[in-house]
Amino acid sequence: MKKLLIAIIVIVILVAGFFIVRKLLTKKTSQVQFTTVEVKKGNIEVKVLSTGTIQPYTRVAVNSPVSGRIEQVLVDEGERVKPRDILAWISSEDRIALLDAARSALESAQKQNDPQALSQAQEAYQIAEKAYKLVPLTNSIAGEVIMRSAEPGQNVNPQTTIFVISDRLLANVTVDEADIGKIALNQQAVITLDAYPNEGVPAKVTKISREGQTVSNIVVYNVMVEPAKVPSYWASGMTANVEFIIVKKDDVLVLPLSVIKQKNGKKTVLVPKGKEHETRVIETGETDGKSIEIKSGLNLGDVVLVSASQNPGLPGSDSDSERRMRQMMRGIR
Repeated sequence: MKKLLIAIIVIVILVAGFFIVRKLLTKKTSQVQFTTVEVKKGNIEVKVLSTGTIQPYTRVAVNSPVSGRIEQVLVDEGERVKPRDILAWISSEDRIALLDAARSALESAQKQNDPQALSQAQEAYQIAEKAYKLVPLTNSIAGEVIMRSAEPGQNVNPQTTIFVISDRLLANVTVDEADIGKIALNQQAVITLDAYPNEGVPAKVTKISREGQTVSNIVVYNVMVEPAKVPSYWASGMTANVEFIIVKKDDVLVLPLSVIKQKNGKKTVLVPKGKEHETRVIETGETDGKSIEIKSGLNLGDVVLVSASQNPGLPGSDSDSERRMRQMMRGIR
């Protein structure tokens, strides 16, 4: 019975001691509950991200005008061409048949060693060459050859695409309806490719589709983004990532967004005033979700107070007090 009484007394003392110490610590930490943040200059940049592909703005497929055989190809992929340039020469089926027959007659006359027959065969071959000329394959736009699919000696027909010409390459991306209202013509953007992730290319918006498409239950709109200069390493079909710059402000006064409070519909901060502190109303501007622009109410180098409860890792915070209490109780045990 005596041991039980002693145990109860010890427990009561420990519990009372716990609450006394906690009260003392709480009183102490209430006096050390602020850290400081300085108003600095920084950049605010708000972006919308999107993905798509590199595509020609205008894509022209050049098909053979006749059925026949390619005799000569004059351009290759990567070369620049102008309107009405001749890209290749093609023999029509009629020309091929006539020349093949004239060539066969000429070879036969040569074997017979008959001067008269040889003269007639040569004349017939020359007439066939003049009567059935090679057909030129011409181009219609100024641009770059991005595909060549035929070689000399290959048979072709009007359904055969021999070349593809692109006037210029750009990024064609999709933007969902939640962000499309933030995009405007001539808006600045940056294009990077999956193949070249460290090569950002300055660009601007040149076209915004007015017709949406539903993709995975989300309405999206096509947006064309054109670089100021097309890099040599770009190729049609590459995956493109576009950052649309919605807001860009450089060298402005900023604070962490977390230190700003709302009071009676106004933005406020705590600032030192002698040994005390006061609430100051400020005007803010753009935010990128981490930092916020300070337009008025504070100057460069001003100090703002931040309560320790907003920064749990700081000395004097509730979590710090609890941790010290647990350490003290473990020492008692």
